[in-house]
Parts: sequence; C-alpha cells; structure tokens
Amino acid sequence: MGFMAEYQNNMDAKGRVIFPVKFRDAVGSKFILTKGIEHNLTIYPLEEWEKVEKKLSELKTSKAASRNLRRRFLGSAVEVEVDNQGRISIPQNLRLFAQLEKEVLFIGQGDYIEIWSKSNYDTIDDFDLTDALEDIDF
Repeated sequence: MGFMAEYQNNMDAKGRVIFPVKFRDAVGSKFILTKGIEHNLTIYPLEEWEKVEKKLSELKTSKAASRNLRRRFLGSAVEVEVDNQGRISIPQNLRLFAQLEKEVLFIGQGDYIEIWSKSNYDTIDDFDLTDALEDIDF
C-alpha cells in the first residue's frame, strides 16, 4: 500500500519539522526531497527516486520543456535524513519555493509524499474534481 493520509505539523525557524511517523515507517530514515510541480515539495523514497531519475534521463534535452523539467526535479533534489527527534530539515531554497511558513502539510500521494504550506494548500483544496472523475471509473 502506498502513502496516503494528510498530516499537519509546525516547522521551526530553522526549517525543521517533525516527519509523520506513519510516513517515516514506510519511507525509512533517508529519502529525496525536491521541488514539486506546483508550489509544493515532493518526497520520494530512494527506490522510487531511481525510477524518476531514469524517466528524466530519457527526456530529450533538445526540448526546452524537458530541460526545465529536469532542472526543476534534479537541480533542486537533496537527500534528507530524519534526525533522532523524528524531524527533517528543509533547506531554505526549498522552503522559499514552496512558501513554507509555520504550518506544514504532508500529503500522501501513493508513490510519493507532497509537502505544502497550509495556507497555499487551503487555496487549492476547494477545486472541482468533475474533469478528473471522468477519467476514473469507481
């Protein structure tokens, strides 16, 4: 079973935040943290990150969109380790990109985990799912 559920924790002034135990148990103590597609961050387990890296390496570098996608994911990727107190430290450049403040959300997305600023997520959480539901047969 993949990552699911939503957890909220507070980040301190140094960019440290408690990593949810349920996610920690599944992802382990080391993983990759990178910029997300929107103004969020993405956590990939090491084995999942290898798949992402492979897919990115197969993109044609002659296309500007492919180069930009590689820059977004590979250029901002860092290996993160959970400390003895169960916290992760989010680098300042990633905190700025995701506009992280005190309230941070961790949201399971199956193969990966998203990190959102609560205020940013609250603005997109009220979206219309009609179009997406047309692609899924429940």
